[in-house]
Amino acid sequence: MAALMLAMLRARRGQALTLWLLAVLATAAAVAAPIYLTAIDRAVVDGEVQHASNAERTLWVSAPVERASGGAMPDEFERLAAERVQLSGFVSVFNTEFVAMPAGRDTAGSDQVRRVAFREDLCAEVVVVAGRCLMGGGETVLGEVVAKRLGLAVGDRVNNQAATFNSALNVFVPAGQPWTMTVVGLVKPRDPAGLYWGRAVSSEQDYQNDPMYVARNTFAGADHPRELQTFEAYATGDAITIDRLPALRGWLAAAAASADNGHIGVNTALSDLLDRIDSSREQAHRIVPLAAIPVVVLAWAVILLAVANVARLHRYEFGVVLLRGVPRRILWWLAAGETVLTVLAGAPVGLLVGRLIVGMAAPARAHVDTAVLPYAGIAVLGALLAGLAVQLRTVSAPVVALLREVDGGAARVRTLLLETLFVLLAVVAVLQRRSGVLTGVTLVAPALVIAALALVAARLLRPLSFRLAGRSLRRGALAGALTAFRLARRPAAHRLLVLLVVAAGSFGFAGLETVVADREQQHRAELTVGAPTVLSIGQTTRTQLLKATRAADPEGHYAMAAVPIPAVSSNLPSSLAVDSTRLAAVVYWHADYSSEPVAALASRLRPAAGAGLTLTGAAVDLDLTAVDLAGKPATLTAIVTPNGGVHRVQIDFGTISLGRRTYTAPSPACTAGCRLVSLQVGLPNYLGAPARLTLHTIQGEPFGADWRMPSGATAAAAVDGLAVTLPPSPRREAGSLLPPDVPAALALVSTGPLPPDGSYASFDGPFGGAVVGHANRLPRLGKRGSLVDLEAADRAATDSEITGFGEVWLARDAPASIVEALTAAGLTIVGRRTVADERAVLSRAGSALALRFFLLAATLSVLLGAAGLAVTTITAPRGELAPLRTQGLPARVVRRVDWWAPASLVIVALPLGAVCAVVAWLLLGTAVP
Repeated sequence: MAALMLAMLRARRGQALTLWLLAVLATAAAVAAPIYLTAIDRAVVDGEVQHASNAERTLWVSAPVERASGGAMPDEFERLAAERVQLSGFVSVFNTEFVAMPAGRDTAGSDQVRRVAFREDLCAEVVVVAGRCLMGGGETVLGEVVAKRLGLAVGDRVNNQAATFNSALNVFVPAGQPWTMTVVGLVKPRDPAGLYWGRAVSSEQDYQNDPMYVARNTFAGADHPRELQTFEAYATGDAITIDRLPALRGWLAAAAASADNGHIGVNTALSDLLDRIDSSREQAHRIVPLAAIPVVVLAWAVILLAVANVARLHRYEFGVVLLRGVPRRILWWLAAGETVLTVLAGAPVGLLVGRLIVGMAAPARAHVDTAVLPYAGIAVLGALLAGLAVQLRTVSAPVVALLREVDGGAARVRTLLLETLFVLLAVVAVLQRRSGVLTGVTLVAPALVIAALALVAARLLRPLSFRLAGRSLRRGALAGALTAFRLARRPAAHRLLVLLVVAAGSFGFAGLETVVADREQQHRAELTVGAPTVLSIGQTTRTQLLKATRAADPEGHYAMAAVPIPAVSSNLPSSLAVDSTRLAAVVYWHADYSSEPVAALASRLRPAAGAGLTLTGAAVDLDLTAVDLAGKPATLTAIVTPNGGVHRVQIDFGTISLGRRTYTAPSPACTAGCRLVSLQVGLPNYLGAPARLTLHTIQGEPFGADWRMPSGATAAAAVDGLAVTLPPSPRREAGSLLPPDVPAALALVSTGPLPPDGSYASFDGPFGGAVVGHANRLPRLGKRGSLVDLEAADRAATDSEITGFGEVWLARDAPASIVEALTAAGLTIVGRRTVADERAVLSRAGSALALRFFLLAATLSVLLGAAGLAVTTITAPRGELAPLRTQGLPARVVRRVDWWAPASLVIVALPLGAVCAVVAWLLLGTAVP
């Protein structure tokens, strides 16, 4: 039997080779999806880790440690915490710090304190700019920015003493004996964004308050009552990989359970990164089957078509064999063995071909492991079942039917019923898919629609071909008539047309999806970035950022200053402060962002402001009457912005006394003029009677009723000033009195209503806002957030004005000279982000990577369609027109018919496939993930 099967394969080696190639394609199509998904998984993990924040790649535990009564600092936390952050692939760093103030002072403001810190392996992670790194006790190194702020240089001696915050006075007070250090070096991070430095800066205040670093013995020798100890463990290159995800999940779960049992809790945003990875992988695993399943089914259909054509071609042979008395079971084995051997021989080759195809198209290194074998088995089993079903059904026909080589009428009826059920199944899949169901047949709803439309179109082939044949005969076009008759009479033509339309439709649908996905990706990148190019600016003041940007682009056509304002809470989403005079010229603003033009919205962000108050001189006088302080101490300070763009400074008037007095404070920074930002009254933070003051003049300027009072305070015009009542509060802003140039509420363009109290997230906490325009989406912020004018928001803020989050947004045609002008104006460009950069990030997402598989699957569909065409052409019966040749039919007509029949199917299938793809997209495009 085996020898006979091999002889049959040798005799029909062309047909066997064709079936073998189809088996290879079917197996390759089946294993391509799981191999591609493994590559996507690796690419997703690599991409997400590469763009993760420092907090998402860091574990940390921290706790304040109090000095023991005997004078030694306990080491219990340091011993226990080290064990809590031990995780394979993570490297731990110990850090401890406390707050200090200049020695010899009774009090210090927040801008006068500094952090003193020891950080493990510091000298290996910094570059010495001047001097040297730490070598012994009594030494300190610090960053250039901190040195400039404190007025220190290499060789200077610094007198410090530990400080603690006095909440009653709202100031820092001494908390230890003074000690002296020598500045031995100025340093900067070797890699400022490196994970060694721990989590990202959480606020602008943290960004500007870098520590004074000391050696461990110096730190231990400084007198301080408490310190904040922290262990941070950061991920190395192989810490977060696709293979380690389950272990990381398990470790986080165990750490959380341990914390619930009273142990030291571990802080990390690693779970956010893992959630994002899982979500991206889930999207990919939902999308890839949409393309993979139809390709495998199409491969089975091509195999079925090939086997059916071959079986039809050899029906007469099978009939003769049965007529000579060969048992039918033997004939079954012969027919089945021919298909089984060929398909099984193609399976291992298909596995390798699938790996090769995916290797050329995959976003990362693809791996072939035992996990893909079940998919290969499904492909082989389906191919075998498809081939055997046709082959055995053919040889099971009566001997007379085999010898006559005719199809039974029951087969045609059965085919019609199956096609009708298939169309109904496509309708159900569409309805379920549009209702949000994404299981079962809905996974392949687009392919079902295309196939159903192809079946309907193919049903019209027979009557239309007969009509065309009659018209061609009347016109004398013999070749055209014979071609039309061949298409009308051959069932194989009907099947081939369905196959070609499905292949062309799949390619068209994949093309539509790719084009739409590319457009959506571009829009999302533009929304996320906000402008064609965004420059990140190093530490500067908001005033300097505005001045430098406007000076670099005086006409306002190419550059815009902006400062993101992070969300304060779920009720106060993120905001974006922009130079609204340039908003319309620089940002991306699509028509669906708002119903109004961006220029109209931007103009409303700039309401008329009151007159500002300028203080000039080396000292500032303030005439004030303290009517009632409720027996509690109160302090008075002023925050001013010196001309020239340097950061804001605090003028200290000291403690307020009852009665009318003129308070004088030195103001060397205001010799060239300062803008008054706010007056700050330091209030007690516990319950009691309110403080009542009467403000008369400041630097000779009288106080008017147009000053802005904090929430809960009241003000009324007095005979010679402004009477103010301030209730006690722990909030700093409760004692902030704002000059007339600060608006009562900042104008906002928002995506939604403000919280009930009408506040929004400003630079130094919630501030009153008024929505003057609505938008569906906002650049950088998306569907939730607010735009505010940068200049107005800066006037309303009472913080130091120093920011490390400043940005300059550039238009697409911005000249290179603008960047040079920004640098010349003193701004430091620390980063550059473009829409192309964001698109590169988005292209690494699971859904984007999965959509590429649609093109790969569409290409395989086209190859399968071409294979089906080749099979049909090769296995087409020869000699049908031989009787006409004996009656004088020219040979050239026969050749034309042989070529025109398959060519006409291709010509018809291409536009039909395009139409089917468009219809499928109109029905299901919005439902495709």
